[in-house]
Amino acid sequence: MNPRKPSIAELQDTRRYELIASVAHSEIIRFIHLYLKRLSWVTGVYWAVNVAAVVFVVLRCMRTELSAVDAFSTVCLGMVLAYVILLPMHEYAHAIAYRLAGAGETRVRFHLSRLTASCEAPGAVVSGKEFVLVCMTPFLTLNPILALLAFLVSQGKPALLIAGGLLLHVGACSGDIAQVNCIWQYRGPSLFTYDDAEQQRGMLFRSLV
Repeated sequence: MNPRKPSIAELQDTRRYELIASVAHSEIIRFIHLYLKRLSWVTGVYWAVNVAAVVFVVLRCMRTELSAVDAFSTVCLGMVLAYVILLPMHEYAHAIAYRLAGAGETRVRFHLSRLTASCEAPGAVVSGKEFVLVCMTPFLTLNPILALLAFLVSQGKPALLIAGGLLLHVGACSGDIAQVNCIWQYRGPSLFTYDDAEQQRGMLFRSLV
């Protein structure tokens, strides 16, 4: 049975809840690097998937009649196109998962200076399990679709374009995996997180009762 989700006001009661992580949105890159380096089954599986994606792309390249240079440039073009096309899809997949977790408002922000994007659900308290689902939704939906398309498409350049997109998207999920690994490090039945819109921070709390 899932624990009752407290309000933001209730989370401020230090007798009942402990703040165990607070990350400014502007410092998210440092946070990602930190938790990607912490070894666990989460990061182990993720790096294995990355290796599998690279092997898959290499095998697809070997099955084409293109030269090595043409195959490599096509894969790179696929990565660029995937970045432009999949970035919004990735973030809106997060937004849909947030809504399913009960969030009343979601925001997708594009950070052109860092060439990244993020999804926020200001003021919505979600449990640790729900947050894992929010993080993993793009990984578990878009990657299988890309892998299936790359497998089914037999033509040379189209197949390599899709394979490049798959390679890019698997790597682009590193931030989501880092956040899941953070939840795993503090795993327990009573974890809660929310986005503080005013302070532009993500907050992670643990129940003490």
